[in-house]
Amino acid sequence: MTASILPSEPLSQVVFTHDYFQLVFQDACFSIYNASEIRIGSTAHTQQEAGFNDKLVGLIGKTVRAASAIPSLSLTFEGGVAVVVATGGSTAEAWQYKSPSGEMVVEQNA
Repeated sequence: MTASILPSEPLSQVVFTHDYFQLVFQDACFSIYNASEIRIGSTAHTQQEAGFNDKLVGLIGKTVRAASAIPSLSLTFEGGVAVVVATGGSTAEAWQYKSPSGEMVVEQNA
């Protein structure tokens, strides 16, 4: 993987589309195509739960402190809240990241 997947800017926008969502960090963007969850401490909130979208929007203004693509995408924001992408499923791509330099990282389902 050549591009770093750790955005330097805080989360500035969350965009919800019919079957995926985007996390926008000024000039960088994650597009999340698979089911995801938000982990707050030992509690996990799945994408199907009421309030999931509100929890994502609540991350606006926060910076990602750690990002990992192994075994699946995990973005840990300041304060310890993590957004984690599920692996598997029927979609062709799990997620994609466009860096400020224009490089793209695409993680496909195995």
